[in-house]
Formats: sequence, structure tokens, C-alpha cells
Amino acid sequence: MQRFFYQYRVTLSCIFFLASSLFLAMVNIRAPYRIDPVGVLVLEVMYIPQLAVTWVGDYVGQAWNHYVALWSLREENAELRKKIESLEKSARHATEVYSANQRLSELLTLREDIGGTAVAARIVGRSPLAWVKTAVLDRGTSHGVTKGMSVLVSSGVVGQVMSASAHTSRVLLVSDLSSAVDILVQRTRTRGIVSGAADGGCTLKYLERKEDVQIGDTLVTSGLDGIFPKGQLLGTVTRVGAQGGHLFQEVEVKLSADLSKVEEVLVSRPLLTADGR
Repeated sequence: MQRFFYQYRVTLSCIFFLASSLFLAMVNIRAPYRIDPVGVLVLEVMYIPQLAVTWVGDYVGQAWNHYVALWSLREENAELRKKIESLEKSARHATEVYSANQRLSELLTLREDIGGTAVAARIVGRSPLAWVKTAVLDRGTSHGVTKGMSVLVSSGVVGQVMSASAHTSRVLLVSDLSSAVDILVQRTRTRGIVSGAADGGCTLKYLERKEDVQIGDTLVTSGLDGIFPKGQLLGTVTRVGAQGGHLFQEVEVKLSADLSKVEEVLVSRPLLTADGR
């Protein structure tokens, strides 16, 4: 029997599959729905691969969409950064312009107050030596600046012109050791000389022991030296030393103008008056 099946295995297989096909065909004709066990088996077997392919496709699609979105976001961020930098640059420029206009407006007001010959100038250089307090202006004799003219800002005295060329000039700042400004103690009208000190500050010299001077007193220019206009603010008294046996008092002064931050100045030759008070 086994030999029979083995000998006619091909023929019997064909007859079996043919009979099965005829059986399924007859059943499908009579049945209300199609019976396809092979198709069901194939469908079940292919479920997992199809699910995997679908998941991979969704993942790749999402990754691509995220990449495209991220690239677009990077480009948008780059554009926004450029706009922000441009706006910040414009804001800084506007702030500088506004600040410069404010300072120039104050110089114009000062020019009207003091009268005489006055030239607006910009500080373009400073002495690199710590013990030399000078500055360089961008105005010279061709602009009307000459040696001996006073240099002022709205907040107070800056110094005086010590030399001038055609297009530039050098200013001796009031904080220099060799500087000397004739002043009045505004409260008592006492005269004295303010000069630079070794520590970078200023001192009030030649104030006799009997003179009344107190911390907080305001010092203004006397106008008697022929250089600085009368009544210009110079500074305030910050310390009054013990008189002891000295002929003069030791008085320290804080300048009203911050010389390290001055940018524009007014160079002036005041109108001298006979009244020194």
C-alpha cells in the first residue's frame, strides 16, 4: 500500500488538490459567503509583516515631517535672530544719538549762559600716563580755539587749553597736579585755589584757618583768573582737615564733572567784567 502511494504520489496529489478545488468551488457556489481557508491563513500570516511595515512607514513619515519642521524652524529662528540683532543695533544707535543730542543741547544752553566766544569740541584722546591728566580735542586754532581758553561741560569745569595746533588742542584737566582754578566757596564767598592731588582727586589750597568751610559746601569759579567764567560749578567739599599749627586748612574736593566720562565739551573765552564778585 505504501509502495502504491509512493509510486503514484504525483497523480494522487493532483487528484487530491483537484478534488479539493472542485469541493470548494461547489461549496462557494451554494454558500452565502466565500470560503477561502488558504486566503484566511495567508491573511493571518501576513498580518504581522503588514503591521510592521505600517509602523515603520508611520515612524519614517513622522520623522521626516519632524525633520522638515525642524529645518523650517531653524531657518525661521535664524531670520528672527537677524531681525533681533538689527533691532538691537538700531536701538543702540538711537540711544547713542539721543544721548549725544542731550549732551549737545546742554552745551548749547551753557553757551548761551556764559556768553563770549565758545566752540563745541569732542574729546578724541587722553594721556596714557596716570600722573598726567590731559585730554586731546578735535578742534584747534582754525576753529577759534587758542591757548588759555576754559573747557567746560554743563555739570562743571573740565580744564583749560594748554596748547593748540590748527586742527587739535590739548587740555590740562583740573585734576592734574599743575592745574589751578580760582574759586569761591558759594556759601561764604571765600576765595581759594583748587588744584589736582596726587591721589587723583582735588584739594582746596590757601584757605586760611579762620575761614569758614564745611563738608558739603559748593565751590564755583570766581572769574578772577581771566580763564573760567564766573559762577561755574567746580565741586563740593568732602573733607576738612584738622587745622593744627598750619597756616592753611586741608580741604578735599570732589569735582562735579566726572572727567573720565566726559565726551563733548565747550571751549570758551569768557567776557571779563570789572566786578570780581
